[in-house]
Amino acid sequence: MSPPPPPASPTFAEQLERLEEIVRRLESQELDLDESLKLFEEGIERLRAVRERLTAAEAKVKQILGEDFDR
Repeated sequence: MSPPPPPASPTFAEQLERLEEIVRRLESQELDLDESLKLFEEGIERLRAVRERLTAAEAKVKQILGEDFDR
């Protein structure tokens, strides 16, 4: 048997939803320090991933608009 395929990366919407959940949990102040740090780290990683996707989308839009204006 071949190994299962790697899980699909989360969608942009899923990343934002998880970020919102992380912020809510951190703002609740009901977490201990270790869990807070773990969530903070995850939040930063997800924020970076979301920013990369936004930057890529912006570049694509600029490329498409540039193609339209070059005609």
